[in-house]
Amino acid sequence: MALDFVLEHQLFSEIWILSDSRSVIQYLVNWRDVSDQRGMDIFNKLRTLCNTCVLRIQWIPSHANLKYNDIADNLVNEGTTMPQAHVEPLTCLELYSRRKAPVNISWRHPPAHSWYRC
Repeated sequence: MALDFVLEHQLFSEIWILSDSRSVIQYLVNWRDVSDQRGMDIFNKLRTLCNTCVLRIQWIPSHANLKYNDIADNLVNEGTTMPQAHVEPLTCLELYSRRKAPVNISWRHPPAHSWYRC
């Protein structure tokens, strides 16, 4: 939606896309391997923006008490509770990443059993 807004209004000469998701940045870096329709739509919009302005994409650390990252996280949380007019089915990659996230978190926190520490 943000890309559509920028394309429609053409208000900017330089655009920064900041993400605290390394997988999103990797997805954008490996754009030649993208084959799903949603990804191709995003890349076509980014290509159009690159023709009219300077586009910068940067990863930022999450949960590092960065003011605007916290604001963006709060807006995302509010947005997920709002009703959506049109919801596309999730791609295989999206389903995989949703399942992988809690598994990764569980591996970062070892069990608290006393025998485990020995």
